[in-house]
Amino acid sequence: MIKKVDVFPAIVLVSPPGSFEDFVNLLFSEEKPPGTRRVDRCRVSIIGGKIFVVIDTPEGFQVIFREMVTDYASLDLQHNVLTETGKIVAFRKDSNCGCGSRLRSWSPFGDYLSSVEDPDA
Repeated sequence: MIKKVDVFPAIVLVSPPGSFEDFVNLLFSEEKPPGTRRVDRCRVSIIGGKIFVVIDTPEGFQVIFREMVTDYASLDLQHNVLTETGKIVAFRKDSNCGCGSRLRSWSPFGDYLSSVEDPDA
């Protein structure tokens, strides 16, 4: 399992396919295209060519987004990903501490993500 990126706490933007001509144009400081979703206080990891966005819920950890990565760029403190379905994901470290979240001490590089059922498999 190859670790490329692991960010917690993270702020994530996910834009629909075709939102931008170049996936690095999705920026936190700019206007967001219609259909863009934002997730706060989550953990983002790129492992083995897949991006995972995980949140902490009362029932435990929940993977809310998982897709294969086709392109990746890191610009300053922001990371941008293009997925195989054409979605654009931008994420950066949140300035908040993430206190109270179990994601702070959880490591995505153990058995959890490898044991998550993959509907595409």
